[in-house]
Formats: sequence, structure tokens, C-alpha cells
Amino acid sequence: MEIERANLLAFARMVIRDVLQNTSENPHVIMYEDDPSAKPAVITAVKRLLTIVEHCLCHGLRRSLPVIDDNSYSGDLFTNGGFLRHSNAIFKLAKDRCLSDTSIHCQSCLQPDPWPVLLHLEQLLASCNRLSETVNTMSELRTGLGKSRAWILQALMQKSLSAYFQHLVDGECPQVPPGLSVPQPSSTNGVDSPEGELKFVAPKRLPREFFYHPGALLLNDEGVVFAGLLVGLSSIDFCFALKDNLGELDYPLHVIPYHIFMQYNVEQLDRLFSKQNSYAHVNLTSVIDQKSLLEDMNTKLRKRLDCAQVRQVADEERTAALTTQVDALKLENRSLRIAIDHFRNRTPETGTNTSELPPQNGVTLSDALQPHPGPEFDDELNRLRNENEEKSILVRSLRAQLSENQSHAIQLKRELTNSRTLLEQKQLLIRQLEGKTRGLTTIVEQMRERLASVDAEKASLDRVLEQLRLQVSDLQTRCSLQQDDSKIQQELLCSLQSQLKERTTEVEQLQATVTELNTCKERVSQLQEEVEHWRTLCKEQESSLSEMATVVSSSKLEADNLRESHNALQDAQWTADSLVPNCSKCHVAFSVSRRRHHCRNCGLIFCHFCSTQTMSLPSAAKPVRVCDRCHNLLLHRYTAKS
Repeated sequence: MEIERANLLAFARMVIRDVLQNTSENPHVIMYEDDPSAKPAVITAVKRLLTIVEHCLCHGLRRSLPVIDDNSYSGDLFTNGGFLRHSNAIFKLAKDRCLSDTSIHCQSCLQPDPWPVLLHLEQLLASCNRLSETVNTMSELRTGLGKSRAWILQALMQKSLSAYFQHLVDGECPQVPPGLSVPQPSSTNGVDSPEGELKFVAPKRLPREFFYHPGALLLNDEGVVFAGLLVGLSSIDFCFALKDNLGELDYPLHVIPYHIFMQYNVEQLDRLFSKQNSYAHVNLTSVIDQKSLLEDMNTKLRKRLDCAQVRQVADEERTAALTTQVDALKLENRSLRIAIDHFRNRTPETGTNTSELPPQNGVTLSDALQPHPGPEFDDELNRLRNENEEKSILVRSLRAQLSENQSHAIQLKRELTNSRTLLEQKQLLIRQLEGKTRGLTTIVEQMRERLASVDAEKASLDRVLEQLRLQVSDLQTRCSLQQDDSKIQQELLCSLQSQLKERTTEVEQLQATVTELNTCKERVSQLQEEVEHWRTLCKEQESSLSEMATVVSSSKLEADNLRESHNALQDAQWTADSLVPNCSKCHVAFSVSRRRHHCRNCGLIFCHFCSTQTMSLPSAAKPVRVCDRCHNLLLHRYTAKS
């Protein structure tokens, strides 16, 4: 069904485009068939439009649909009071249904009936006009397809066909059981109805799958496109004469003429391969300038990146030297602190003695703990203090310089990361642009090759066109020569045209028979294939039966021989010696040298040479003498038993 949907959509595009082109000069009024001022092209285009709309509406439609009539959905039709008010409508509805069921039952069974879909669609739209009421007043319409055609014509005149199809395609319908009406007690204006009065309430919505198969055009994306195509028809004012010949709307669906859009001529090919439609030359200057600009930007960014990397290496070396210097200063400061502690702990005795003495004469413990060294110790201590202060000042300055270097290094790292990210982005952009450039170059090469092939093809077509023009000129000269002859043959042509009309009518009548003959021919070919198949099978069966017949005949002969021998053996008796003067097999007379020998199986008398075989019998414990015939019979019997 996908191919059917695609074909219907393509044909709808072509038909709607044809209608819009034919009505571009006068898009306001279109008279259908009865208008003498209407163009034949417009009439045929409108007919094709109606045909494709009918096919799209009936595509995938289920055959067995419930009868949904507009009168069955009225609010008080089936109440006790509403029955009297709407009795005329009920009788008219019964009359129409009886006529439609009796007169055209066979035709309605074979044709699709989209009338329930349109009725349900009108009930879902609150703002739409009641087109079904107008259609129901047309008593000449007997089939649902005819009513649907009248409904489509009125929707086109009201410019609402696209809105109906759009709602049918986009409408969200919840799942509702397929019952048409449910009897429920009703109330009017808040007052309960009398007992026993039931009001039939129809379901508000039915799913689209209730009317169409899953592969229908209106249930797929092609239906949305088709509804969008119908919007263009709202710019045309349609006018159809629906009062006369309404019975003609009950005809079956027309066949879509797909062949009309498959025709072309030499002028269209010439227009197609003209200079205006040829491929334009591609200008590569902008692409080359953009590529050179990107290459310059790439080189500048690479230079900046190299400078930043050099600065980063220098800053890293500087920070390493400063860190080593700070470590050395820390070690020196630690050694100075150790020396100061050593000088302070030089006189431990004085400290211990003073700690043991109590405070006297107002002298505090701190004064007693203070040492009283000599002048050399004071000078050394002052020198060390001064040196320590200088070292601490140097350490603070180095720390400040180190912090500045660290902040500068952090800033350089940030700049380096930013430059790296920027460089990566630029490189990615460069790679993308290089890929685009390569793609554009390949496209340009392909376009050049294609242009060369198109030029070659155009040259060949030009040559063909020149040849055709020469042929046309020759034909024109010949035509001018034959015009005189055509004048003489006009009278004959008129008679032939009348005969041709008769033959065309006969051909149209025989087309149906031709189609039937084609189907019969296909059926005959199928039956011939089946006959050949069964004939080969019959030959095989006959060959197998002949083989089986030979086997059966041979087995019958053997069975007859065995049966005769068996009967002979059953009738066998012991023969007296005096009764048989000759051998029973070779018929040689017995003598002193040729003695008589009895066969222990059949009892006949044989000579020694005809009864040399021995065979074990049930009546004897040992193998006994038997004749050659009994020996073969017994041997065959024993082999068959084994």
C-alpha cells in the first residue's frame, strides 16, 4: 500500500497544479459541463481533481461499515414526543433506505461507501455547515458513493474541503466501542424524563481505524500532505450545477489515468537542456581567499604559541632557581638559630644558680635570670643579631619576589592554557575548514565532470536537434507538396472519419471483451502449465505402472508355475514299478544298467541321472533322493521362507 499512497499523492500534486494553472487567468468562476464558456481543459482538470479526491477518501476504506445517518443523532428523535414531531423525517429515511437496499444492492456491495465517514466527520465539527442535510434532500442519489460525491462538490463550493480533510487527518479520536447508539435515560433542562422514555445517545467520537485499514492514505503522512495540497484550492470559486442529472453521481469509481503525465515531446527536452537551465560555473576565488586567510591566522597563532612556550620555559627556570635560593636561605637561617641557641645556653650554671636563689631587695626573677656575660659575648651576640636581621630582611624580600614570581607563573599558566584552548579551537576550526575545502574541491571536481558530461550530452543533443530540424524542414517541404493531395482526399477523409467513429465505438465495446480475453488467456496459460505438469506426472506414473506390470506379470507366472507344481505335489502318489517302464523326465527305458529310482517327494519314478539331487524332507531324518523339479521347488520354497 505504500506504492499506492505514493502514486495517489503524486497524481494529486499533478492534478492540483494543473487545475491552478488552467484557472490562473479566471480563478473566480468555474462552470462544470453546463457552462458553454468553460474551457475543455478546465473541465477535464476538474474531473481529474474529483476523481483523485474520491480515490484518496476511499483508499483503505473498510467494506463493512455501520450505517450512520444524521437523523439517528438528533436529540429527541426516538423519544415519545419526538417521534410525532419527526415522523416525516423517519418515513423519508425508511423510504430512502428501502430504495437503496432493493434497487442497487449489488452495486453498493461492490463499491466503497465513504458516507458514514463524512457523517461522523460533520458530527465532530461544531462550526461546519450541515452539508448532509442538503445531500439527504436529493432523493435521486441512491448510493453512499453518490452522496459522498455531492458532499465533496458542496464542500468545494464552500471552500471547506481542505478543513474537513485536515480535521479528519489530525483529529484525535479515543477508542470507543463500535456500537452506534446506547439507550440511556435522558433528562431535559434538569427535569427527569417520564418512566420508560429512553433517549438514544450516539457516541461522540470514533477512532479513524474504525473506518479505515492501517495502511490507508488518511492514516499516514501522505494524508497530511494531501490535506495541505487541498488548501491551494481555496483560492478558486467553484460552481457546480447539482439539480439536474443527480443520478449520474452514482456511477462507480473511475480509473486514475496515470498515462497522461508520462508524455513528453522534443520541445520540452530542448527547453530542459537550454542555456538558462545549464549548470552555473562555480567561482573558487572566495574559497581560495578564505583558505589563505585561515592559513595566515594559523601561522600567526603558531608563532604566538611558540613565544608563549619560550616564556613559560624561562619562567619555570627562574622559579626553580628562586626555589633553590629560598631553600638555601632557609638552611642558613636554621643554622643561625642553632648558633644563637648555643650561645644562649653557654652559661647554664648561672641560670641554675639564679633559679635557686629567692628574690631579695626588690629584684625580680626575670632580673635574676638575665645572664651577665662579658663584652666579647655581647659583641658576638650583636653581630649575630644584626646578621640575622639582614638575613630575615633578605628572606622576606626573596619571599615577596617568590610570591610575585609564583603569581606571574600562575598568570602565565592561565595564559598558556587559554592559548592552548584557543589553539585547539583554531586547529579544530582549521581541520573543519580543511575538510570543507576538500569536500568543496571534490564537489567542484564532480561539478566540473558533470558539467563536461552535460556539455557533451548537450552537444550530442544539439546535433540530434539539428538533425531533427533538418528532418522537420524536409517534412515541411514534403507537407507543402502533399497539401494539394490532401485537399483531394478530404472528401474521402470525411467518410473515413464517420467509419472511424463507428469503429471506435465498436473498439470501446470490444475493449471489455479484450480484457476478458486477456484474463482468459492468462487462465488458459496457467491451465496449460498445469496440464503439462500433470502430463509429465502421468507419464512418470505410467512408466512406473508399466514396470510394476512387468514385475507383477513375472511374479504371476512364477506363482502359476509354483501353484501347478504345488498342486502336482499335493496329488503325488507312490507309483508302482511295474506301471512305469520309462523315466518320467528323459523318457529312457529302464534296463539292468538303468535302474528305477522313486522321488521321495512326488512319488514318480526317475532314472539315476534325473534324480541325483538330495533334499531333506519333514518325513525323513536324512536327506533323501528327489527329482530335479522337486529339488528346484523345494529350494525355492526354502529360500522364500528364509
